[in-house]
Amino acid sequence: MMVFILFTIWALGLFVLFTDPKRTSIRWACATAFVGAGGFISGVIDETIMPYFANYLAAKPGTTNTLILVSRISSFVCQVGLPYTFLMFAVHSAEFLSRKVKLTIQYAALLMPLGMLWITPIYPELLFNYWIMVAWVIPFFLFSCTLLIVQYMREKDPLVKKNSFFTNVLIIIPLFFVFIFIYVMRIQNDYEAWRYNMVVVTIQFILIVAISLKYGFLGVRLRVEKRRLDSTLRALTSGAQIINHTIKNEVGKISLYADRIETYADETNQPSLKEDALVLMQSSQHMLDMMNRIQNQLRDVELREEPCDPGQIIGQVTQTLTPYTLKQQVEVVSELDETLRLYGDGVQLREVITNLCMNALEAMKSGGKLHLQLFLSYKHLIITVADTGTGITKENLPHVLDPFFSTKRTGQNFGLGLSYCYNVMQKHQGQLEIYSEQGKGTTVFLFFPKKRVITNDSE
Repeated sequence: MMVFILFTIWALGLFVLFTDPKRTSIRWACATAFVGAGGFISGVIDETIMPYFANYLAAKPGTTNTLILVSRISSFVCQVGLPYTFLMFAVHSAEFLSRKVKLTIQYAALLMPLGMLWITPIYPELLFNYWIMVAWVIPFFLFSCTLLIVQYMREKDPLVKKNSFFTNVLIIIPLFFVFIFIYVMRIQNDYEAWRYNMVVVTIQFILIVAISLKYGFLGVRLRVEKRRLDSTLRALTSGAQIINHTIKNEVGKISLYADRIETYADETNQPSLKEDALVLMQSSQHMLDMMNRIQNQLRDVELREEPCDPGQIIGQVTQTLTPYTLKQQVEVVSELDETLRLYGDGVQLREVITNLCMNALEAMKSGGKLHLQLFLSYKHLIITVADTGTGITKENLPHVLDPFFSTKRTGQNFGLGLSYCYNVMQKHQGQLEIYSEQGKGTTVFLFFPKKRVITNDSE
């Protein structure tokens, strides 16, 4: 069991590192997992390896002493390093702290582990003074939790905020119990309580897997959902091209024969037959128009990238929609950072924002508020389009990006607008997220990667 827990902790550490290895806070999160695994390394050596190889080790005192030393060092690193690495994870996650403050805390906090190294006998027996340990470990833990919670409260980027929420739940709560079992219980002379950490780690692992699958924790579900939608769009695009080609050929034949019927009707003076021919020609043309519209909305988006001004584009869209907003008595509020510039396809971006605004106006037939925002977060340039309309039901929300899915009861709607928007965002290496509550409105977030933001340095 202990060996399984050890490998589980290592797997969690690598999983966290994989999400964003270049980010300092992620590297400290990985370090927290591996340092925390030190206690289980000690347990595996003391309770699995040494008993199993007891006969062999009896004749190898040097090997035995080496194993004991590795066990004591692993336990020391775990107990002293865990509070420090967790604090560093929290400090480097706190974007409101300056780099100078972070480095100051990083080096100042290191004094406590170094102090414990100075006063703690490690070999042949590890002897901590747990009253001293608790005196600095608990403040480290509380300060770390405060930083993580404040960062969550201050975060404007909804993707990052959701990630922060699950991070807080899946790290703070388990570490609370871990710290209790390792430090607090030992000042009560209970040196076996640490074994409960195996249960804590197991539950934590199960929750991480469950949340990853259901809510997209650390981006896992987003990648799965992206593959599903991408493959659907590719299949539909290919199918639409084949169907469109076939229909054009057959409609061409219908048009040809309808034209011959019309000519024959004129020659034989049969007005009713001529009207029938005209109906056939109009119907065939309608079929061609409909297929062309579908194919245009499903076509593979090709970007013509250049520097563009998203604030200006949003302003142009809202100005174009003024007749609709006045007619429906919809208040338009814009909060735009006019300094932001983006490398992308301005034409496609305008079409996306127009689609989203028209959807919002469709949901506010009796008036409401259309709120558009443009701002920069730590990881994204974000555009939001929010309305106070009818909202989307919980049953429909998971399907709104699916091609041909629509809740609008109009013959002119194919349910392809949001699929097109999703396609454009994928071509920009971005994401489209929709949050909605029935009766309260809908908010659509467009996330563009920060690498596409044009700064003074990149110009």
